[in-house]
Amino acid sequence: MSSTAAPSPISVYGATRRLVEHAVELGGKGIDCALAMIVDTSGACYRGRGAMALLDAEGVREGALTPDLQQAALLTAARDVLANGRAIELPLVAATASRTLEASGRAALASARTFVLRLPADGSPLREALATAAEASAWLRLRLDTGADDAGRTGLGRGEARIGSRMFAFDARGDALAVSMPFTRHVGLALAPPPRLLLTGAAPETATLARLARLLGWYVDLVEHRVESLPEAITRHVDRVHPIVPEALPRLLSERHFDATVACSHDFAIDLQHLRHLAGAGIGYVGLLGSPDLRDAMLSELGDIVATQLEPRLYAPAGLRLGGEGPEATALAIIAQLQHYLAYDALA
Repeated sequence: MSSTAAPSPISVYGATRRLVEHAVELGGKGIDCALAMIVDTSGACYRGRGAMALLDAEGVREGALTPDLQQAALLTAARDVLANGRAIELPLVAATASRTLEASGRAALASARTFVLRLPADGSPLREALATAAEASAWLRLRLDTGADDAGRTGLGRGEARIGSRMFAFDARGDALAVSMPFTRHVGLALAPPPRLLLTGAAPETATLARLARLLGWYVDLVEHRVESLPEAITRHVDRVHPIVPEALPRLLSERHFDATVACSHDFAIDLQHLRHLAGAGIGYVGLLGSPDLRDAMLSELGDIVATQLEPRLYAPAGLRLGGEGPEATALAIIAQLQHYLAYDALA
């Protein structure tokens, strides 16, 4: 009997940037890895469906699926996969109730159905699919064989990953398949790519904004035509600097996808030009640094038509009201607001 359940969207952290980059790095060094992925849960689990961890024979390289007490079981499973060359299923079960509830007989168990998959160094379609989806800012739809058929569990972990019309098929050992094979039973996941943040203009808040965004696994681009004055504290945390004037922003927006942007030059004329171009773009979060009076002055200057296009997506002043003062506190407030937006509003 074939599973017909449609894959459901997963949080933007289903596939983390650091995990994917580390998997590519280890593969390039000829090191076989194991990818542990939660495919289903019950109860209040530590992590949800789509969460992943990357392991090799020495230990966990990226990601966390379980509290420390169960890391040993995860490492043992990964070593088994690497030694035997076949995927396995690992149930992670943990008590979630307090001792008081346990004493009353009301303790609840949380379980995470976890597949541990092999990522061979000499060619892993799943690793390639994860890296391709992250770089292209594309959703990845993954199907994994549960191995539950009359012939035994020999198909466990075989699967296919799709990015648009492109398909990456792999067998239970993680090696490439020339064609997709039919599934008897499978689980399906839809993994969102790491978010892409565009910062227009360099300001005292920019370095901390970029650093926090990268820490969360986001991609960060910076538009700044005054590149000669950019401090190293900014450039080392930014993936790409676009040394373009505001008039060239529309071309960049047509060539690259961004999930959110923050106008942060603290220059009225420059931010105004950026906002004018961003009004016609399809970015759902447009942040602006500055006071409400500054926001109102800019909207008035932009005119009714442009302001009407922009206002439903404009977060100004950008950031949650966390309290605090200074560039670091402002950056933290903006990242917190972006985290909420990306986890909830962007997927609505």
